[in-house]
Amino acid sequence: MVGRTFTDDARVSMHWSNPAGPDVLVEIRRTHTARDVREGLLALAYAVQLTSHPSAGVCVIMDSRLSSVRLADELDRFRSIARPEIAQKLFLVRAETQRMFFIDGELPVRSDAFMRALQTAIHEETVNVTASRVTRQQVKAVLVERTLAGLRPVTLAELRRLTGASYQTASAALRELESLGVVTRGQDGPIQLHGLRPIALMKLAEEHALARRLVRYVDPTSEGRMPSALANRLQSLSQKGVVGKVAISGVLGATRFFANLDITAAPRLDVSVYDGDMRFMSKLDAGLVVVDDPVRKASVVLHLQRDCRPDESRAQAPDLGARLDCLADLEQMGLQAEAREFAHQLCKAAGRTL
Repeated sequence: MVGRTFTDDARVSMHWSNPAGPDVLVEIRRTHTARDVREGLLALAYAVQLTSHPSAGVCVIMDSRLSSVRLADELDRFRSIARPEIAQKLFLVRAETQRMFFIDGELPVRSDAFMRALQTAIHEETVNVTASRVTRQQVKAVLVERTLAGLRPVTLAELRRLTGASYQTASAALRELESLGVVTRGQDGPIQLHGLRPIALMKLAEEHALARRLVRYVDPTSEGRMPSALANRLQSLSQKGVVGKVAISGVLGATRFFANLDITAAPRLDVSVYDGDMRFMSKLDAGLVVVDDPVRKASVVLHLQRDCRPDESRAQAPDLGARLDCLADLEQMGLQAEAREFAHQLCKAAGRTL
């Protein structure tokens, strides 16, 4: 059993009831400072002491610049000053979610059930953080996608309303676009992207790709559905309301935008997941399994991210990912020639509509 509150006095990110031994309390934090790590361990120590059941505590530090060696040192220091009966129950691990998911460090339990629950809790924390914080990259993605869709330019105030970004974040995003020679605008006028060219668009797509989280699925039998068949099934599930806010991207998405692209057959199904809900995968193909190894050939790759599509695009084709998503997917697959052609077609089409 997994829960988020285990007593009336203390809260943790996850409470895992362990039928084979002590429960596990998990505190998840995203930080780059040792002070926050110590606060997390202290909160966890209180939680372990307060619970009425025998428990161990795991403090998970997400996507931190603090190294595994530094975190191990912090745990040793904390254990040296904590009461022995509490110290031996505390663990500190580092989780990486940006490119491929992995957990580095000692855990009190490593059963499949616990690891699945832990990965789900970390994912939920990632989604919550992403949903509450708008980055410069996300602002740029919204602005670029509007331009690629041929929509009218917006002012800075309108851009902030569309993205929920602060004035500082939106202004910083525009300065970065100006440094690429992409943006021209007056003090309060519409933001024009007349300088958007394939080379600049490729750079923006690469940045867009790095800001997403990837989840790879493989078919252990090598006898599963083809990517096109999986895409058709995903569309069918979407029409039935089984899936959340997802859209097809990658090669299949790119060819939806330009059917005449000189591109190879889709090696996999790429799906942009905009609400963080991956539960649809069990209905798409229950035989697929998650892998962390980027070298293994994936059948499906999920890209967890914020939706940069304008409302007009979502209304017209809700099952089709953003143009920037598709370009980023091609780059990540190593299809550089195809990505360059797609970027050229996008810029050419945008130039005709501006």
